[in-house]
Amino acid sequence: MARVLTNVEVKIVPRVAANGHPFTELLHTWAEDGVPRNALSRVNYATQDTPGNRAYHIQMFKQRQARH
Repeated sequence: MARVLTNVEVKIVPRVAANGHPFTELLHTWAEDGVPRNALSRVNYATQDTPGNRAYHIQMFKQRQARH
């Protein structure tokens, strides 16, 4: 059965590691069957928090979740 995700949002937070390398934390929030859920992921590059980047990461998150 397909998972139904609603109210999917992502907060993009650029960071710098102790060694000086940039990375980005992605805080995903959503509701599944009326239950609020969240997940934290990281990418190994700097990403700015823009509407286009948020839309991209939300779409990629939905695709990953659809496979499980």
